[in-house]
Amino acid sequence: MSAHSGPGAIYIGVETDAEGCVASASVRSNRPVGLGRLFIGRPPQEVPALARQLFSLCGFAHGAAARLAISAARGEGSTPHETFSDIVGALAEYCAESLRSAALGWPRIDGAPALVDAAAPLREALVAARAIMTAAAQGNAFARRAELLPAAQIIAEAARALGLPEAGKGASEPQGLFAEILAEARADAFLHPSEPDALQSVDDAAVAQAIERNGDRFAAAPTLPHRIVETGAFARCWLEARSETSALAARLRARLFATSETLDHLLLALSEGEAARGAHIAVTPLAEGAGIAAVETARGRLYHWVRLDRAGDVADYALLAPTEWNFHPAGPFAAALLGAPVGKGDAARLRVRRLAAVFDPCVAYQIELRERAHA
Repeated sequence: MSAHSGPGAIYIGVETDAEGCVASASVRSNRPVGLGRLFIGRPPQEVPALARQLFSLCGFAHGAAARLAISAARGEGSTPHETFSDIVGALAEYCAESLRSAALGWPRIDGAPALVDAAAPLREALVAARAIMTAAAQGNAFARRAELLPAAQIIAEAARALGLPEAGKGASEPQGLFAEILAEARADAFLHPSEPDALQSVDDAAVAQAIERNGDRFAAAPTLPHRIVETGAFARCWLEARSETSALAARLRARLFATSETLDHLLLALSEGEAARGAHIAVTPLAEGAGIAAVETARGRLYHWVRLDRAGDVADYALLAPTEWNFHPAGPFAAALLGAPVGKGDAARLRVRRLAAVFDPCVAYQIELRERAHA
């Protein structure tokens, strides 16, 4: 099972053949669907705070996506200070979540991550990130940037203690705990990396159309025509990791690179007072009274879509999390798993767990492994 806790879980069924290759794989989720319905009928101004409270992981990103989608539906833009706060809060949350996942999510041979090495710096990073997100949620991160810069520097110090290369030097080799984890991943090259079909901002309009047509059915199991779409660090930064011969190592390397890059953006924003939207947030106005927003999180692209009624209240709402793309029954995790030479017994189970971990779901996952019966 993964280190994440939250509503629902992902169930992974694996059947291996006589040679230890995955002959069949199934991925299903019992994550609750239709959470956007909780916002229907509410005044729009209540939705961002409720979204932040509703989600234990990436709560700030959910709140920011809600605010941006509602602004788009109203035909309103964001002020520069609002945009700055959205970006800075999302960057801080990205760094904290990515560091936690990289440090604690990797399944070790001894069955437990190196908690002794990770606990103190992770705690410091999470506390510092929370301070930045609190100010950003109030919309005054720009005015308080001199006060918040030391918090970002604490995140950077914690990241270096865990072994993340210094911000701005993402191509460097990790040290400490992250170096140990990466070495374990490199030593197990049972699967080679391949180029992902990345979900990008140019896909936002197609995603919005699919949500408008199919609502929660699409959000629960999203697909785009003739594509196996992936979102997250590897989808965005696979070029920086393509020299790795192990798929596990390539995905971990991409995550570390993306985290280092994001931390660099956070430090620059708070020190210089400038934060370009770029790949961090995107807003797409739709038909009158509707809007969609995307926020890049540690696990990938998060969407919130809203339609307002004539009175200005929420008439319809849907949200789409990154895990639904990556762990779709016919998605990139399932595609990578099918045919993979995982071996047998405990070794096979560990490999499947590690492959799931580097795809980084936002909920717990459970694995059922069986060998195909042979005559």
